[in-house]
Amino acid sequence: MRNVGLALLLALVACDCGKKSDEEILREKIDSTPVHVYVAAKVALTKSGDDARIRDAREKLVALFAALEGGDATAAGDSARELSVTDLIGVGQALWELRATGADIVRNGTEDELDPLLPVLLRMRNPDDPVATRIDRSTDHAVFFLGLWTLKVHPRSPTPIPDEILLYEASQVNTDELAVPELKVLVHALRAYVYATNELCDLAKRDGDAFEALERPTLRDTFVTFGGAPLDAHQDEVGLAAVASLAHGATAYCYFGRDEPDEAREELERFVASAERAGASPADLALVRAYLAYSNDQLAEARTQLELAKTADWMTDARRDDVDEVIEHLDREDTDFLDGYFDKAFFARFAAELALREADEAGVFDGLKETQVYESVRWFLQGTGAAIDGASEGVSAAAEGAKQRASDLWRKLRSE
Repeated sequence: MRNVGLALLLALVACDCGKKSDEEILREKIDSTPVHVYVAAKVALTKSGDDARIRDAREKLVALFAALEGGDATAAGDSARELSVTDLIGVGQALWELRATGADIVRNGTEDELDPLLPVLLRMRNPDDPVATRIDRSTDHAVFFLGLWTLKVHPRSPTPIPDEILLYEASQVNTDELAVPELKVLVHALRAYVYATNELCDLAKRDGDAFEALERPTLRDTFVTFGGAPLDAHQDEVGLAAVASLAHGATAYCYFGRDEPDEAREELERFVASAERAGASPADLALVRAYLAYSNDQLAEARTQLELAKTADWMTDARRDDVDEVIEHLDREDTDFLDGYFDKAFFARFAAELALREADEAGVFDGLKETQVYESVRWFLQGTGAAIDGASEGVSAAAEGAKQRASDLWRKLRSE
């Protein structure tokens, strides 16, 4: 019996029974059917061989891209035709048949055995595209990540894209191996945002710290290689600050959700500094400063900031009433109520919206949207959206069930 007890004790000592790391959670998140189908589409377009399923999926995708483009399908020799629900269903079925191949690549981390996808897409539209030769695997992932992020998060035209796909592309970028190093700044900032909004706080902080550690970061020439216009000095300054505030604001929100207030406050301090550089007014930031003052037992300063917050342009009468109620509880030092109010919910009301607006006004999104690589990412999403959207519900959804959702998606993308 003593030996049994000793064995149990040794087992407990050897067992790592703590919570999962962010890296483990990330691997679980991206090991999902939408990602498997998404990677299957990459396989179809980049992998040669005798597999009839790959050949069938490639032919259907190329024909569909031709219909989207309104021109000849160079790789398949098929003439352009009107995009129909039947086309979308055909793509969905073909990619569904390849989902196991995509799953193997995701689980084994072997996408580096495939050729980069962007050069293939660019050459479909222009066989002599000069940018195609500049794109290595890491740059390929970086551009897809930034393009998909812009499509999903753009404040004027958000597009429904599964979070798992964004996480997958984000996780595949090695910022030390980019053929276009100008992308590094934006990747670190926006990857921090994506990780944070998916409750991967420590990974988000790692990217936020990497962003802050960059020497003389700039967004000025981020997309020039791909045909985009450079940002002017003001756009560069404001854009840098805006994406920094996105990263730190989202990370603060994430740490609030984990009930790690010390880490959250550190990120909030960074958010305030970045948002101020991006052009946010004192009134815009007053609620955050009120929380920081309250958390440091500076009740008078917290009250001052709450009064200032009521003058913000985005304040509605209902929100002003809420702030007045908070001030009343502050005057009574009702900490139970205040602790409940100064939770992550208050911060979520406006922080992301504020940072996104500043980034948009700085032209950060437009710099990417002007390029052919962005058009190729959008084009790829149009062609695969039916299968990806229906993937989580099985082959029937990837086919028949894709009729409404997928057709809505491609119409939205085509009208942008």
